[in-house]
Amino acid sequence: MIKPLQWLTSIFSVAVVLCAMMFPLEAEATSQTVLTVREAEFRSRWVGPQDDRKATPHYFEPNGGLDEPDSEEDAPEQTAASLAENMDRLADNFRRRLRFGPLDFSLGLTTGWEYSSQSSTGESSSPAGRTSFFSSPTLAIRYEREIGLWTVGTRFSSGYTYYYNPDYTAAGQDGQRNPISMTTGIDIGYKSSRLTLDLSASASTGSGYDTITGSNNFQTTAATSLSARYVINDSVSTGAAASVSYTKTTDAQVATGETAQPNSDTLNLGLSTFVDYLVSPKTNLRFILSSSEELQMLESGIDNGRQSFDAMTVVTYQLAPKFSIDAGGGAGYVTDQDSANSETVGIRPVYNLGISYTPTEKTYLKTTYSFQGTDIRPNFSLVAGWNARQKTRLSLSVYQNQGFSSLAPDQYNVTRGALATVSQSLIKGISLSLSAGYEQADYVALSNSENNSASEGPPDHFLSSATISWRLREWASWQNSMMFTTGRGNDSSGDLQTRFSTSLNLTF
Repeated sequence: MIKPLQWLTSIFSVAVVLCAMMFPLEAEATSQTVLTVREAEFRSRWVGPQDDRKATPHYFEPNGGLDEPDSEEDAPEQTAASLAENMDRLADNFRRRLRFGPLDFSLGLTTGWEYSSQSSTGESSSPAGRTSFFSSPTLAIRYEREIGLWTVGTRFSSGYTYYYNPDYTAAGQDGQRNPISMTTGIDIGYKSSRLTLDLSASASTGSGYDTITGSNNFQTTAATSLSARYVINDSVSTGAAASVSYTKTTDAQVATGETAQPNSDTLNLGLSTFVDYLVSPKTNLRFILSSSEELQMLESGIDNGRQSFDAMTVVTYQLAPKFSIDAGGGAGYVTDQDSANSETVGIRPVYNLGISYTPTEKTYLKTTYSFQGTDIRPNFSLVAGWNARQKTRLSLSVYQNQGFSSLAPDQYNVTRGALATVSQSLIKGISLSLSAGYEQADYVALSNSENNSASEGPPDHFLSSATISWRLREWASWQNSMMFTTGRGNDSSGDLQTRFSTSLNLTF
């Protein structure tokens, strides 16, 4: 997030600040900013903070991200009030013992009961396997510090969920379960009058219900990016960026007698260099040379790869201090590895259009429409949020993205969807969060020849959820959640799946 800029006295310093604010480096594209329906479904059972991402975080938070403190009111009974105050004091003293200067620890415990008609293997579950009590301890660690021209921020969180019913099929039975989820992120920055450096990295691992495979699986992701900018003079600056991202899907849980999906590894590499020319304080001209490569490795030993080389010219115009538009185009060249008679390679036009608008700290909108790199279809993303007032939050994400299929070789999975969340504080300490999302996915063969290993595309998927959270104290809350989903993997029946949970959450 860009910090508020202070007016500097020299024209040279103003030019540096405008470049940093208006024209971010290409490596920032590796940061996930759009929460997809598939990911919301997959991560919905993870516990603890999920700090590896910048995407609409309050979807996963018990109270929808509303951090309204309880107002002080006289209790009807002095004895009850005194007991509550003593417990608050003990909790506050415990929290203080978990802080060591810039290092901040946070502990949590969630315990409750859950019902789900969903099965980790896609087959029908018995009544005895649809409910279970559970307990989830969590740990979070944060470190933030500024050292001269350097800024450092690190985040780590981990949660473990234990289901007391070994036959509870929604989470995977017995040894199939992977109850641990972990997320981590790090941001390191350096900023002087001429040189700016940014290093960011994130990783996550955990299991969940994957709408593509129609079963529980285990996924590990990691991404890192490094960018540098050097200001040559008042009008000209240059820089470079590099990024790497990795995704691994393993341990698919399938019904007895059915063949498991092959483990899949996907690797994305990116490298770019650019030159900026500040035409005016509001207009910048950028020339970019970039290269990217996407690789897929399946358990069966089949490898696929795509490589691209792009040259683009992008014009960015800042209509207002917090409203900018950029548009650009150029030419690219794409090659495929081990794809016969591919129609998605060769020389082609590339383009990008983006709008960024953040009029206040409570409102933001960012949208992009692009066709570049190894894309076979245009990519689109829109993220918007509005903190209408202290008690109301709204967020929206709309997207179309793509990448190698995790199910079959020589295919791309093109996914498009939308997810919206509304959070509302009702009365003192009680908040309601409503979410709804819809996603559609298609498989597109990279080769125009017949591919007998092609997997049938998944059906449309719908998700809706409602959560009521009652904040009992600063450190304790009672949460009730209901989720409905439809469209299960390659099952075209679209059976409605229901999940309900009630739990007590303690956070220190």
